[in-house]
Formats: sequence, structure tokens, C-alpha cells
Amino acid sequence: RCDPAPFYLFDEIDANLDAVYRTAVSNMIHELSENCQFITTTFRPEMLANADQFYGVTYDSKVSQITRISKESALEFVEQSQPN
Repeated sequence: RCDPAPFYLFDEIDANLDAVYRTAVSNMIHELSENCQFITTTFRPEMLANADQFYGVTYDSKVSQITRISKESALEFVEQSQPN
């Protein structure tokens, strides 16, 4: 908080957390986002609850494509990626 960065990038920081801790991390990021930007990757629905924008990343022919998607599309994607 003394020397904040303009943004923070987290890659699947919630991967090994249970739903309660994922929700707590999501809420903490939401509170801290008033002063800076957080960019996170996730395959878990709890991290999407407080997000403002959603992007899907696809990979085809060795090229990544990034597309802005709706919250509903993001939730559908993470629900489909969960093991049965």
C-alpha cells in the first residue's frame, strides 16, 4: 500500500483453494481494486463474481486470440471446465 503498482497480474492464484477461500480472495481483490487494477486468470466461478470485464483466450494455428466476452459466457466456460 505504500508504493502501489498500477496493476497486478495473477495467474490462477485460486487453483488450489477451496470455494470459501476463493470467495475470500475474490472479495479482497475487489476491495483493493479501488486503487489499482487486477488482472487474473481462473477456471473457477468464485473469481468471476466481482469482476468487471471478462476475456476469452483461444489458441489456433500457433496464434492466441483474445476476445471480450460476457459474464454469462465466462461462467459457462468455467462450469464446463470443472471435472464431473
